[in-house]
Amino acid sequence: MRRRFPSEPARRTPKGRAVERRPPRPGDSSASAVATPIGPSIHPLLPKRCPQCDGRFPGDFKVCPHDAVPLEDPEDEEHDPLIGFTLADSYRIVRLIGEGGMGRVYEARHTRLRNKRFAIKVLVEEYAHQPEVVARFEREAELSSQIAHPNVVGVYDVHRLPDGRPCIVGEYLEGQEFGALLEDVGRLDAPTAVRIVRQVCLALNAAHACGVVHRDMKPENVFLIGDPTAPLVKVLDFGISKQDGGRANLTRTGTVMGTPAYMAPEQARGQKVDHRADVYSVGAILYRATTGAPPFAGEDGAQVLTQVLTQEPPRPRDVYPALSESVELVIQRAMAPSPAGRYDTMLDFEAELAELDPHGPLPRASSTLLTPLSAVAVIDSGAASEQQPTQLVANGKLTLRATHTARVVKSARPALVLLSVLACLWVAAGLVAMSVDLLRHLRGDGGTVTPTEVTLIVVLMVVASATPLFLWVRYLKHNVWHNTPRCLALREILSSALVVSLCCYGLLAVGVVLAEAAVRRMPLGSASGLGGGLLFVPALLLGLISGWAKSRQLRAVP
Repeated sequence: MRRRFPSEPARRTPKGRAVERRPPRPGDSSASAVATPIGPSIHPLLPKRCPQCDGRFPGDFKVCPHDAVPLEDPEDEEHDPLIGFTLADSYRIVRLIGEGGMGRVYEARHTRLRNKRFAIKVLVEEYAHQPEVVARFEREAELSSQIAHPNVVGVYDVHRLPDGRPCIVGEYLEGQEFGALLEDVGRLDAPTAVRIVRQVCLALNAAHACGVVHRDMKPENVFLIGDPTAPLVKVLDFGISKQDGGRANLTRTGTVMGTPAYMAPEQARGQKVDHRADVYSVGAILYRATTGAPPFAGEDGAQVLTQVLTQEPPRPRDVYPALSESVELVIQRAMAPSPAGRYDTMLDFEAELAELDPHGPLPRASSTLLTPLSAVAVIDSGAASEQQPTQLVANGKLTLRATHTARVVKSARPALVLLSVLACLWVAAGLVAMSVDLLRHLRGDGGTVTPTEVTLIVVLMVVASATPLFLWVRYLKHNVWHNTPRCLALREILSSALVVSLCCYGLLAVGVVLAEAAVRRMPLGSASGLGGGLLFVPALLLGLISGWAKSRQLRAVP
């Protein structure tokens, strides 16, 4: 898995430029000797390097005589020809900060603005002669530069090295990849994870507004700056992004690109994807952050891809039982197998997460001030902040609506069991009543049904309903029980069908009694309501129609 830009240091290389130490004059001490820069090559007698001024000094030096900064010893580092190279007369490359399968990322300093630092991503030589890879590399810079948002890494310039390799000049970040943090700590508490994912949602909403679908969202492409409990988030790597209506078509239907464990099923099938594929991937990131395990795991990418296509991830609360039902609901709704079952937009996703964030509204980018992990995060004061949705968390406590949602989610499964039992009893009672009434009418006026016949009808109905009841329980167990959005949807469908069916039966029965009394011109109390059992059929049909309409309204996940 390749590292993204910017990245945590993966391998260090020689930094800066060598210096030449002039012989000390009479009365000089070694500490006061002057170090003179001599160029990018490494002098064998000057192994120490100053990280502040990039000067080289002898091995017995402990601190830089110019900056009073502790010196680094890069004796074991491999020489990189780009270290010390000046790109476009403006960016002097000082060190390698990360590398992956397709590119290397360097730290660079502006030659005229010495305190300005940049990250320069360079395509490795083996891919420099592949037109499709080069085009994708350059498109990453083009798409990133279009998305002006404080939670998206900034791209400032593109250039080519003397050997023709393209390179991207971008924002220099210091902090930690989200993926590396999760590897270190295992999992995060839900409020911290929600806080991070909310910013990811806002970043991707800005991308979607520009017609850009990321298609490779995963923890490694989320970079954290500042206080680990409330960090500033930067979304990285738009290298395989898709732009609606773009001129270049670098991907084709049937081509599978992305990271399998975080890939939406339609993307894994090679189908055309839209912004809802990113919704799924961000939901998978939240799954990993809150449970401590990825949604799918396997020995290789092909095995994981097969699971994405044929299975659903384990229920989050089965992986981490202490996770709240409300967070689980948001995760499973975002990771619905069908795009229609997911959140329509990233703002809808973020609004749901805002209800679960005890920290309150996200700070405006222009006034964000964070305690750095290893450096101060500077944000463009002119960057516009995303307008925050209505906040439903105050003083660290959930408000009425959020509390109601939590209660509804917690009661979803018990309510589903109760409604299933009531529905079964109603159908069984209706079928028995219909059978008895039908038998009585077949025998003509005055026909009666004996208790033995009623008992036989009940036994036959129980035997006949055993198989449908078994299939219903099996369906609940394998397709609904472990998925909170499906439990909520099925509860609504059953409730609607049961209420409509019972109400229709009651209304039809009353109507039959009134009609019989009117037609036979007999007192209302003496009307028998003949055919009441047969009214179960239209009542049941109306209930089924109501349930079907409710399922269409809810867009229940299949």
